[in-house]
Amino acid sequence: MGRAFIKSVSDMQYADAILVSWVDNRTSDCCTWERIKCNATTGRVMELSLDSAIQVDSDDVNDGFPIINMSLFVPFQELHVLDLSDNRFEGWEENKAYNTSRSLKQLKILNIGYNSFNESLVPLLTSLTSLTSLFLQGNSFSEGFKHNKGLANLRNLEVLDLSGNRITGSLIVQGRTFDSFQQTLLFYLTFVHFLSGICDLKNLVELNINENEFDGLLPQCLSNLTYLRVLDLSSNKLSGNLPLSVIANLTSLEYLSLFDNHFQESFPLSVLANHSRLEVFQLSRLQVETENFPWLPKFQLKVLNLRHCNISGTIPRFLQYQYDFRYIDLSDNNLVDTFPTWLLQNNTKLEIMFLFNNFLTGNLQLPNSKRNLLHLVISNNSFISKLPENFGLILPELVYLDMSQNSFEGSIPPSMGYMERLLFLDLSSNNFSRDLPKHFLTGYVSNNMLSGQLPRWIGKFSNLDVLLMSRNSFEGDVSVQLSNLEVARILDISENKLYGPLEFSSNHSSLRYLFPHNNSLSGTIPNALLQSSQLTTLDLRDNEFSGNIAHLINEDSNLRALLLRGNNLQGNIPEPLCHLRKLAIVDISYNTLNGPIPSCFTNISLWMEKEVKFMAKNRYESYKGDVLKYMTGLDLSSNELTGDIPSEIGYLGEIHALNLSNNFLSGSIPRSFSNLKMTESMDLSYNKLNGQIPPELGELSFLAIFNVSYNNLSGTVPNKGQFANFDESNYRGNPYLCGPAVRKNCSSELPPTPATSAEEDESAIDMGCRCTFPSLTFLDLSNNNFDAQIFPEYWNFTKLVRLYVNNNLFGGKIGDGLNKANSLNFLDVSNNMVSGQIPRCIGRLVKSLVSSNVESNNVTMNVIRHDKLAFCRDE
Repeated sequence: MGRAFIKSVSDMQYADAILVSWVDNRTSDCCTWERIKCNATTGRVMELSLDSAIQVDSDDVNDGFPIINMSLFVPFQELHVLDLSDNRFEGWEENKAYNTSRSLKQLKILNIGYNSFNESLVPLLTSLTSLTSLFLQGNSFSEGFKHNKGLANLRNLEVLDLSGNRITGSLIVQGRTFDSFQQTLLFYLTFVHFLSGICDLKNLVELNINENEFDGLLPQCLSNLTYLRVLDLSSNKLSGNLPLSVIANLTSLEYLSLFDNHFQESFPLSVLANHSRLEVFQLSRLQVETENFPWLPKFQLKVLNLRHCNISGTIPRFLQYQYDFRYIDLSDNNLVDTFPTWLLQNNTKLEIMFLFNNFLTGNLQLPNSKRNLLHLVISNNSFISKLPENFGLILPELVYLDMSQNSFEGSIPPSMGYMERLLFLDLSSNNFSRDLPKHFLTGYVSNNMLSGQLPRWIGKFSNLDVLLMSRNSFEGDVSVQLSNLEVARILDISENKLYGPLEFSSNHSSLRYLFPHNNSLSGTIPNALLQSSQLTTLDLRDNEFSGNIAHLINEDSNLRALLLRGNNLQGNIPEPLCHLRKLAIVDISYNTLNGPIPSCFTNISLWMEKEVKFMAKNRYESYKGDVLKYMTGLDLSSNELTGDIPSEIGYLGEIHALNLSNNFLSGSIPRSFSNLKMTESMDLSYNKLNGQIPPELGELSFLAIFNVSYNNLSGTVPNKGQFANFDESNYRGNPYLCGPAVRKNCSSELPPTPATSAEEDESAIDMGCRCTFPSLTFLDLSNNNFDAQIFPEYWNFTKLVRLYVNNNLFGGKIGDGLNKANSLNFLDVSNNMVSGQIPRCIGRLVKSLVSSNVESNNVTMNVIRHDKLAFCRDE
């Protein structure tokens, strides 16, 4: 039966890993197979669970979803449960299906949710009269039910789930409601308008229509449902004034959720004063009045959610009478109070407490004895002082802890290292300092002032899933600590002071995101990283990696972001790089890559979810989440690339940022660039390009930045579209261009057209190089009032390692005094009055610089703010 079922489905792949025990062997007992349960007496199949058993390649969607042959279920006459959900079925072989439905006379639960069935399914259900639960959620019933008579026969139905279909109309069948439903009716219906006839169901006990699109007013007749114990209207579009009399009359309610709607006016909590059975209450987006007049609750809540209810002042007083909480959420309000230690003290069963986005202040005081809290989120408040030393002893069961964006200070208590169940910890954006405690397991400790060696014991936690330690001052060799983290999915150790090689192997098969950027890591890039089929984001920017990457690329890789900027990589750009079909961001700038640009860069895709930074529009922009679904980028700048720009790049129709500047590219600007309709930033400056700027580029309506300065271009500068907004700064160093943008009349006599040889015009670049001071290694002139010429050409810094002249009044152009500073590691010329062009002949500093800063000057060369300042290279 097992293989026959799978083989009957067209255009799909059978998931061997899921149905591994299904063997085509007559001697095999199918009752022992996974996903099958049999009657212990008769040996016949009673339950068949084939949910998520079919693998459909997303690339094959255009060929249609699979069709299921329902005749295969004819032998299962004692089948009680059939689950075919989440397989993308779009239909079945219809003639055989009707015979199948008649044979399934004992079927009680049918789940075909999350497929692509439509309303043609309804006739199939006509004879399934024994059904008590029918799950049709997440299909394609967009046109509603045309065959309502079929559903009318399902008289035993207790649970009906039609969510996620956007059905219009109401649940009226042949002029009447489902009055034959048994005690409980759970509505999970996605109607555009509210249910008709719902108030006639006098015996209704549970009404659940959450996460749909109901709009309009809540009907007053709901007060007739006096037996109602569960009322869940959450996550809809209900509006108008909430009928308080209806809520007040439904005193039998145990569960009331009005969360995430569009109700108006306000809701006084005193309306619930007589609801002695109430255990769950949820409300949001509505003004809640907590102290409108004195009242004492008759209920003991287990769950309270009042998120985003504009509650101001102190924490509501009625909570002091509650002793049975499991879950409480008062986040996104205007509470001005101290931490409610008494809530933890009074509610010994409390597991989840959300108080984020308020104005709570003072010390974080904990109860005197151990509590079983699992989730605590108090981020974005105003808590101050140190954390209690016994934090981990009082709250040892915490799984999720977020105390970010407060003003906590001091060290992290060592006792927190003993919270062995902790999966998520965010202490970022506080004032913590000193070392991490030895037994600290996992967490997010970014954006603090933690320092010291990266603890060696981290490598001992082989089950670590997420490690986020960015933006601290950790230092030391990372090779040993990270090599054993074989099941980690996310590793972020960026922006620290770490060094040494990265050691990863094929055993790190779970790794999806790796962020070690902005450190001093060295050696070659591990083969396993670029060979991995699981890694989606690799960010090695601004380190000291070297070597050739040509042999590392795996064409089956799922990489979506490859960021290698600011290293010492050499060799050609590997052609397999542009065969990575899911690649969205490529940044290999500021290396020493050479040779031509491959002509195959036409496969860059469109997907990314983790925040990455990419050079566009003359600054670093951060792209995160949905934004990156529409952003692709290619940055090959500041290398030693030669040859023509491939015209194929012009067919990257969705690319938003293209940077090929600071190379030795020659030839003309491809006319195919007119196809880059989505491009916002294009930088081709500091190359050897010649010929005209294609006038077709005027059609690029989103182009905000265009830079072709310091090339050998000639002819008329386009002035249509976005080009009307560009000025001569975009075209400097091209003396043979003319037009209004460069303030040169094209009708006047022009100099001869430039030669297309390797000789480059240097008319705007100072080439002088004469110097002294050959033995100096350290020079600090910062924070004075020096107002001399910056770096005169007679200076000689052959052995200089550190140079600080920041915060002065140095002026003029950056001269050639830095030309011979081949050993310079640290350079800071920020906050001066430097202007003009940076001489091309000091480009050799790129290989030695570790850190540089030229901010707050008036340097007009296209210098991107970057931890490794890239000067123009020598010819």
